[in-house]
Amino acid sequence: MREKTPLERIVDRFVGRLDQVVERSAEAIWDSVPSYGRVGDPLLEDVQAAVRDNASTLARVLTEGREIRKDELEPIEKVGARRAEASIPLDDVLHAYRTVFRVCWDVLAEECRAFEGEGALEASLDLAEAVLKYSDQLSRSVAEAYSRAQRMIVREQEGARREFLSDLLYGASDTPAEDLLSRAHTFGYDLSLSYVALVGTGPGKDNRKEALVATAASNVSLGVADPIVLQRADQTIALLPVDVEQDLVPEKLVAELGSGWRFGMGGPALGLEGIRRAYLEAREALEIGTALGSEEVVSRFEDLLLYHFLRAEPGLIDRFVSQMLGPLLEYDDRRKGELVRTLEAFFDADGSVKLAGEALFAHPHTVSYRLKQIEKLTGWSLREAEDKLRLHLALRAHRLAQARQD
Repeated sequence: MREKTPLERIVDRFVGRLDQVVERSAEAIWDSVPSYGRVGDPLLEDVQAAVRDNASTLARVLTEGREIRKDELEPIEKVGARRAEASIPLDDVLHAYRTVFRVCWDVLAEECRAFEGEGALEASLDLAEAVLKYSDQLSRSVAEAYSRAQRMIVREQEGARREFLSDLLYGASDTPAEDLLSRAHTFGYDLSLSYVALVGTGPGKDNRKEALVATAASNVSLGVADPIVLQRADQTIALLPVDVEQDLVPEKLVAELGSGWRFGMGGPALGLEGIRRAYLEAREALEIGTALGSEEVVSRFEDLLLYHFLRAEPGLIDRFVSQMLGPLLEYDDRRKGELVRTLEAFFDADGSVKLAGEALFAHPHTVSYRLKQIEKLTGWSLREAEDKLRLHLALRAHRLAQARQD
């Protein structure tokens, strides 16, 4: 039988002291890494088992004079993943592993000094080099496993957050309020506050808009709580907790984001149902503002209530448009005329033929002639207040109907 080398004999003695290595390592980790201590006793047994496996693997690697194998790394990497799941910072995890390596080396060094016979010095040098190499490889693998697990956790949390927000904004009315409030607390959202809802569109790639709006919303936040931001297709949704200064928030947000953005605004509203209603109002306000060609960067639902009613019954609105504007639409379609456009310019110019002509790049006489045609074709008078109101509303309804069809 082959006689064991000094290095192998020293490692054998190290293995005989594994219980001591485990005890000293766990004690040192608890004393020097606060996050482990905060988790408490539930983690202690796992740490002790991990230290024993780690030290045993080290002993095999030292005895056989080789690098750690992939199958030996797998359980160690799982430990790194578990630490990520326990929300222990990576620096603390690596500190704990360095602590274990130090204890292992201290015990090995004690056995090197206690070894009687030739070869102790050479063995200690070989052991020091091998332990250092082992610690570097292990630390790197643990860090990579931790990072993979953390990315997975972040993806899962983000998925859960998006699912929660979807339930909050679109969920069935029978979803228990207690469930939503509990899930909101998990993500740090306080749904007991009043929220302004903003739904917007802007320049740039959709996958970057959410982060952009979230940063801008935090910058203009009133300090009540964190904003809630979600990207849905090409629309960015922001729920902003507000106080008495809520009227200034949307414009501040747009100023922070820069040009090219426009939002619809709903609320402020309180509670779960209030938040859902505010979101629906904001979405509709954006649709109405866009359909009407509004130059306002923020379209407030409260200012657009009339148009909400105009959209409420599409069938009746179509009848109303046909009744008021039908002959004009047919004339323009048949002759490629501009009667509807002229009527819009007339109302936009507050009844001024001259200003309407400037907007249309047409002579005032041309505008006057077209207005007479409009009165003749429709039978409505542009000198009667009631007729003017109906025609004006019909034009707005026509725009909304066109946007609906698009």
